[in-house]
Amino acid sequence: MRNDFQDRKTQEPIVRSPLLRLLGMHLALGAAIGVAVVSLTVLLNLAGLRDLLLETEDPVVPMLLLYSFNVITFANVSMGIGIMTLRAD
Repeated sequence: MRNDFQDRKTQEPIVRSPLLRLLGMHLALGAAIGVAVVSLTVLLNLAGLRDLLLETEDPVVPMLLLYSFNVITFANVSMGIGIMTLRAD
């Protein structure tokens, strides 16, 4: 049985592009850096952020926003660096 992500003739996954592999690696690296930055910021209580989060009634929403926007930002920066540092050929 074939799914949409496999080649019809060889039944192998279609994603073989080195560019997609490069972008995926940079995406994962940037996401990990974003999670690490937010975690260290909260754990070290920089600018009193942990105190502010603990004083709120529902700290899940601010934490979700902090993590998601930092992951998006760092992943995009990392993918941009990966694209910009490619050789011309």
